[in-house]
Amino acid sequence: MEYQTDKIRHISHEIKNQLSICDLYTEVLKKYFNKNGIEDETITRAINSIQRAVQLAGNSLLELKSCDTTDIKPYKVSDLLNEALDLAKIYGVSKCIKFNLNIDNDVEIMADKNKFESVVINVIKNACEAFDESAEDKKISVTAKTEKGKVYVTISNNAKPIENSDKIFEEGYTTKSNGNGFGLAICKKMIEDMSGEFELVKSDNTSTDFRITLNIA
Repeated sequence: MEYQTDKIRHISHEIKNQLSICDLYTEVLKKYFNKNGIEDETITRAINSIQRAVQLAGNSLLELKSCDTTDIKPYKVSDLLNEALDLAKIYGVSKCIKFNLNIDNDVEIMADKNKFESVVINVIKNACEAFDESAEDKKISVTAKTEKGKVYVTISNNAKPIENSDKIFEEGYTTKSNGNGFGLAICKKMIEDMSGEFELVKSDNTSTDFRITLNIA
């Protein structure tokens, strides 16, 4: 166990170094655009998303390296979901997927920012991958509803239904040819670490709906 812990810390440190290079190059790009008077909203948003993704990965590595516990704080639902969507939308660009966000009451929830956004991004990524290229009217919607001291975040898509949906939270089970079967199991553990719930509400020919339930701050 001690050897494994040391190995994890070493690998985390090396990956962190590579992430820092990515972050530095985004700063180089920003300075180049500023120096040459180049203004492009799409490029700016892309660079900011890269930097945020690098930050998320770096924070996860620091947690792995130091064995930190979940850092739960109050956050606005809109801030968390907008940031997660900005990062996750890149998975749907090539498939022309339409995204929709609806928040009925912008309250604060108790969450670990990095873990919550990682879960949302992972679910959206899976949804994007579930769409066939030939499918039409591809949609992913994220809704947040407040009720009785809790916020229910539902991530829905109209892709094909999940096969053997009762097994998706089992470690090692995957429907992907290149998957390892740990993604959703880890997501479930992350949300439970925030005293929340993560579940598959349904998956049929109409839609596939995942729901995150967390306490209001």
